[in-house]
Amino acid sequence: MKELIVKAPGKLVWVGVPTPALSSPAGALVRPIASASCDLDRRLIAGATPFKPPFVIGHECVAEVLEVGSAVSTLKRGDLVSVPWKISCGTCKQCLSGRTTACTSVAKYAAYGVPAGGNWGGLFSEVVYVPFADAMLVHLPPGLNPIAAASASDNLTDAWVATSRPLASREDARVLVVGGTESLGILAVQMAVAAGAGSVDYLDSDDYRRGLAERCGAHVDIGFASDLNERYDLVVSATREQQALHKGLLALAPGGHCSCIGIIFEDPRIPLFGMYMRDVTLSVGGCSVRPHIPKVLELVNTGACDPLLVSPTIVSCVEATEALIQPLAKCIVVRERITQSA
Repeated sequence: MKELIVKAPGKLVWVGVPTPALSSPAGALVRPIASASCDLDRRLIAGATPFKPPFVIGHECVAEVLEVGSAVSTLKRGDLVSVPWKISCGTCKQCLSGRTTACTSVAKYAAYGVPAGGNWGGLFSEVVYVPFADAMLVHLPPGLNPIAAASASDNLTDAWVATSRPLASREDARVLVVGGTESLGILAVQMAVAAGAGSVDYLDSDDYRRGLAERCGAHVDIGFASDLNERYDLVVSATREQQALHKGLLALAPGGHCSCIGIIFEDPRIPLFGMYMRDVTLSVGGCSVRPHIPKVLELVNTGACDPLLVSPTIVSCVEATEALIQPLAKCIVVRERITQSA
């Protein structure tokens, strides 16, 4: 089979590797049919992270099930499933507490598409091994477009958790989304609206993303020179820029919360004393997406959000090596199905 690797900074290639084996009765083999680029992927490809090539890439997809182990009870060949980015067993103490990113049955950071916790393959590959099929894989609702659901593995669910969890205890909340990555800010606007925000403002210097945010229901007539201090009940920081995060933290009203979902590898400057005096909170994720994927698929299926707004580029595997390095938006790589549900 073939898998997609970052061979060198800025260079993607398909390479032939042995097809993974079904090595556990709890496992499954799946075939990605709609694989999306995560906002992190372009930095991984560019060599702008601590992870240095060569390594396999891809950690967002919908796949068809090819084969299941003898202990798998909820899946069969032909099922369409969302494949979470993080490897998790579903039975350890951390998984049972909903913290699947901290699963203790596998190496720390074990995940698809990132060379951190072992080599688990990438979700652009032709075949992927899922070691804990019943615990990890989530059935797609009947009729849901696999392409629209591709990012439920990570970015789309991150945006839902970052908004819905703090909004659950804040009625008629004023929300600020600080954009800057390819999709997370726009998805956060959509999810804030779906979660019942009173109002949503969007802060970003990029006109393309500002236009998308406005289409999703956000007010975009603010800039980085605007005085936003202590104005918002929820700030979603979907940026990789330290100064933009800093401005978002200053924008928190007393009792407010900041969900930081943009990855910043260097230690940022945090206005800690001012946050202390306002009794605000800050969460940083990589959230545990697996427990929340069913709700996110429901939101996509009912039209409460439109992930394809940030994924205007849909390409074949042949086109992927060039398309995935382009700026501005997410890209989805598609394959034809080879199975049919029984």
